[in-house]
Amino acid sequence: MSNTLGLFIEQNNKLIISPQMYQAIEMIQLSVPELLDYINKELVENPLLEAEDSDRNNSEVENQQQEPDQWLDSVFDELLQEDKDNWGTARHRQNQDEVTFFEGCWFDNSSLQEYLMEQLRFVRHRHKLSLEVYSVAEFIIGNLDPNGYLALPMAEVINTLKIPEKTAYEGLGIVQKLDPLGVGARDLKECLRLQFPLLPECPPQMELLLDYLDDLALGHLKKIANALKVTTDQVRIMGELLRLLDPKPGSRYDQTAEIRYIIPDAVIKKIGSEYVVLVNESDLPRISINENYRKALEEQQGQEVKKFLKEKLQSAFNLLKNIENRRSTIHSVLEAVVRRQRDFLEYGSSALKPLTMREIAEELGLHESTVSRVAANKYVQTPRGLCPIKCFFAGSIGQTLEVTPERIKDDIKKYIAQEDPKKPYSDQALANLFQENGIEIARRTIAKYREELGIPSSTLRRNLLAK
Repeated sequence: MSNTLGLFIEQNNKLIISPQMYQAIEMIQLSVPELLDYINKELVENPLLEAEDSDRNNSEVENQQQEPDQWLDSVFDELLQEDKDNWGTARHRQNQDEVTFFEGCWFDNSSLQEYLMEQLRFVRHRHKLSLEVYSVAEFIIGNLDPNGYLALPMAEVINTLKIPEKTAYEGLGIVQKLDPLGVGARDLKECLRLQFPLLPECPPQMELLLDYLDDLALGHLKKIANALKVTTDQVRIMGELLRLLDPKPGSRYDQTAEIRYIIPDAVIKKIGSEYVVLVNESDLPRISINENYRKALEEQQGQEVKKFLKEKLQSAFNLLKNIENRRSTIHSVLEAVVRRQRDFLEYGSSALKPLTMREIAEELGLHESTVSRVAANKYVQTPRGLCPIKCFFAGSIGQTLEVTPERIKDDIKKYIAQEDPKKPYSDQALANLFQENGIEIARRTIAKYREELGIPSSTLRRNLLAK
């Protein structure tokens, strides 16, 4: 076959992450205080955005909401074509003035290790981990540094515990699947790779990109592109995706703070017999298009000015659209959660049902990573108090009937309150009671939850009665 020059048509699959998509992904995971900081930064950088005065009358607001279609049609018709129908929402309005949101305090003295151990216990019972693998995972969790990285070489883990290499890595794999993703990593590269499932789209070259983190930090995009045989635009897009990941996943667990004052991101309120979800936007400024720059657009000044203002206009519209996208996504996820966890809202933690983020994602047609971002670092005010959104996604234990740890603890207290003081239930007897009710649970788990509740053993309870 001869080597000739010519034109050829090829089809290629290419990942394109637009600035709007990147911003949308980033904004969904922000809590109210973080979103406020983000909006304030945009207000400083984009002259087309302005924060409205709270005393503006309703007629002026209504007029501004209706005008964008008219003046944009005459100035940038091509910009309007794609999203013309959406310009009716070209300002961020508040419709929740009647809702009172307030700061709450969340008592949280749990460390990263305690949070991981609670998950590990669920995994052990659901997947019937062997005691040896469980012990390895427990040992690894105990040797994580404050950022969530494994502080010991695996060789030292193997030598210390006197276990086969296969068992050691099996235990490590269990830890690396716990929340937050990224814990148990031995270096930054592994930490980021473990978080790839959180990305809505993860191109196959991402794994290779991790070998060029230093070059990426220095902006050597062309060098990376040549090495990976991709375009510089693709390298830039993958770099933007990497910035969505957390290089220190354990650092969010502050082991020194006992009380954190927080603003709820939403409230679940009971109105009549129904529960209503309201997303908290009352702490955010009302933002809209700046009138002065709108007039500048109408006057059609020089090409450079028009180009600058057109870019800022698109940026402003994207921000307004993504604020609404964040609100609607949080609202949809919490509404789906309320439908599944209504009993919790009615009766408390003992009625909390096992629920996974994947179930909610499938119900709403979302990516699981989107639900994870909605739940990350956010709180909701409920009739049962202030709760992290993640608390609704409860793990389950038991092989026959799935129930949550909170339900188990409540039942332990109930059984012990009803026991014969002269013949208190042993941990095994309690396990048998659960088994009679369709819940397979180990005696060791009963002992653990009993100790967490501050309830003495059956022997001590009998001795206390004798005294």
